[in-house]
Amino acid sequence: MKFILAPDSFKGTMTAATVAATMSAGVRDVFPDAECIEVPMADGGEGTTRSLVDALGGEMRTAEVSDALGRPRTAHFGWIAAKKLAVVEIAEAAGIEHLAVEELDPHQATTVGVGQLLKHILDLSPTQVIIGLGGSATNDGGWGMAYELGAIVKNGSGNPIESRALALADAASLDVSNISKRWQEIEVTLACDVDNPLTGERGATAIFGPQKGVQPEEISIFDAALAQWGNLLDETCGRTISKNPGAGAAGGLGAALMALLGAKPQPGIDVVISAVSLKEQLVGADFVFTGEGSMDSQTKFGKTPWGVMLAARKQGLPAIAFTGNLGRDVESLHENGFAAIVPTVREVGSLKDALAKAQPTLRESVRMTCRILAAARQTKKILNSPIPLDLD
Repeated sequence: MKFILAPDSFKGTMTAATVAATMSAGVRDVFPDAECIEVPMADGGEGTTRSLVDALGGEMRTAEVSDALGRPRTAHFGWIAAKKLAVVEIAEAAGIEHLAVEELDPHQATTVGVGQLLKHILDLSPTQVIIGLGGSATNDGGWGMAYELGAIVKNGSGNPIESRALALADAASLDVSNISKRWQEIEVTLACDVDNPLTGERGATAIFGPQKGVQPEEISIFDAALAQWGNLLDETCGRTISKNPGAGAAGGLGAALMALLGAKPQPGIDVVISAVSLKEQLVGADFVFTGEGSMDSQTKFGKTPWGVMLAARKQGLPAIAFTGNLGRDVESLHENGFAAIVPTVREVGSLKDALAKAQPTLRESVRMTCRILAAARQTKKILNSPIPLDLD
């Protein structure tokens, strides 16, 4: 029997690689000769870099960059030498998670650190770069990143503007001749799960700005600055990038990456499925096990288990999910394709205890599920066996 074990992480307890290994152990407890293919997964958000590094045999590397407020920070990224593939999450440099609530300042927050990280990656001569968008503390449209990569923006008087968001209101020209031409030879993919344009009622500022510190009375001001920036990006690349779905991701960073580096956005789970060759791994499989720490009705909106299940269903394979927390309206997940969803918490107790026992209880849940599968196989054999005739 062949099992594909393609889970996301159980946040706070196990990485996706650890979850996959634990699932393998549970399967072999019942089917010792089973072929277990471990494929750590993610959906483009936090943990994507680690999952792809684990799945593809890469390594984690570091680079010294600036955070959103210009302070020194050590950022991590993934490097898969065999594929010349770099994987980076922009939150490593410009993440809101690195700032206290009282530090949020969209006037000063910049994506300069993202540019520093990309320059470091460029030195490795990659042929592919996957960039996870999300979790940024910035609303500068990627201007800070562009500035760090070599772009020059001047105002109407011909003077360069500062690398901060509202300075873009005075932007009159954009010169990208100093951005390395090597980016034109690199396939840049954005793992992006939002479809917001750069500006307008659904734009970066209106939808995401308030959580980054943009005050209600400032929304129109920031939006106008990004609109001016968007016009320059559109003129530079010869396309209307600013209105593209995903242009407003990460405070408008998506627009700059599309216009200046030719990046192409894709749903995060699709990016990961392609990178780890999940569809090819599924060939000849009997069962697919997936899961993550918590599942509910929102799982079907781009989360890892949902994407894995859809890939399995296209191959006619049953997908069984395991989760620590089974939330509301999970019946909709069964109705739309999961063969089963198995909760892994074994007893009533505190959250602390449940997290501490997450790995052994996952293994036991997988083991129990495999026992059921073994019983079903035995029953099928009995039912399909020829019944001897009683000739007496």
